[in-house]
Amino acid sequence: MIYFSGLVVCLLVLTAEAKSGSGSKAFCADAQQCLVYNVTCKTDDYEVRSYESSYVAATIVKASTLEEAQMIGYSRLLAYFNGSNDMGVSMDPVAPGLVIVPHNKATEYFIQLALPAEYQREAPIPTDNSVFVTYTPPTTFYVVGYHGKKTDRKERKAIESLTRDLDSAGASYIKEYHFSAIYIKPGPEGNMYNEVAFLVMDEPVCED
Repeated sequence: MIYFSGLVVCLLVLTAEAKSGSGSKAFCADAQQCLVYNVTCKTDDYEVRSYESSYVAATIVKASTLEEAQMIGYSRLLAYFNGSNDMGVSMDPVAPGLVIVPHNKATEYFIQLALPAEYQREAPIPTDNSVFVTYTPPTTFYVVGYHGKKTDRKERKAIESLTRDLDSAGASYIKEYHFSAIYIKPGPEGNMYNEVAFLVMDEPVCED
């Protein structure tokens, strides 16, 4: 838990028209609500996005791989969204799901799903003690996407590529961890869409 102190940050602003939000609708056709963001600028290699604050359901998972962490974490969170809460209500989680992935030898992954707009002001309390609701502030990210099933190998390849591009551009960003996003109902495995992101520090660096 200490590793994530002060680190619980996320994307997102939710609206009733979330599906039509910038950039997300192509990958959210099967979701009731999706994250909406503003593209500050972009290059051929990555884009800079800004997201507003929100409340999310989250859990911390100890696991040896990202794939294992996702399996455990999303199972806990989906149980909460399917009624394991003090109100006994079922909710549609907002796409995409998000994992904070540490780059050191720590094996704790912070996994979250945003609450739908109608529960942003009054969130149901989880009945599972390993799940909690938390506030996430406005955030700016360097983002790149890739297709296919999310695996540790593909994730590393995407992160290595984004790191090279950001370092080459002289960008300032937090390197101790990255954000890994996967859309809730991505369709056929070959068409699955994922994103990786770093938190922007100082002024973002990119070209129009």
